[in-house]
Amino acid sequence: MIIYLHLVLIAAIQGITEFLPVSSSGHLVLLPNLTSLPDQGQTLDVAAHAGTMIAVMVYLRRDIAEMLSGLFSPAGTRADRAIGARYLVGILILASLPVIILGLFFEFLDPSFLRLTMTVAIA
Repeated sequence: MIIYLHLVLIAAIQGITEFLPVSSSGHLVLLPNLTSLPDQGQTLDVAAHAGTMIAVMVYLRRDIAEMLSGLFSPAGTRADRAIGARYLVGILILASLPVIILGLFFEFLDPSFLRLTMTVAIA
C-alpha cells in the first residue's frame, strides 16, 4: 500500500510541477528529503517524465503530425507550411542541444551529481 501511495505522490508532484515555472525534476529529487519515503531513484523519475511526454504528445498529436508532414513534404507543396514546420523542428533541435550536451557531460563526470540536493537548489 505504501508503494502505491508513493507512486501516486510522485505522479501528483510531476503533474502539478511540470507545467509550472518550477523544476519538476527538482521536486522529485527533493521528495525523499522532505518525507520519510525512500528515494525513488532515477528510473522512476524518468518514467514520470516519459508519462508526461506521452500525454503531451497525445494532446498535441495533430500539431506534431503537421510538423512531421511539413518536414518531409517535397519542395513546392504547401511551401509556407513546410518552411514553417522545418523551421520549428530545427529550432526545437537547436534548443535541445545545450541540455543534451550538459546532461551527457555531467553524466560522464558523476551520474549522481544531478540528483544531489545542492545541485537541484542551484539549478
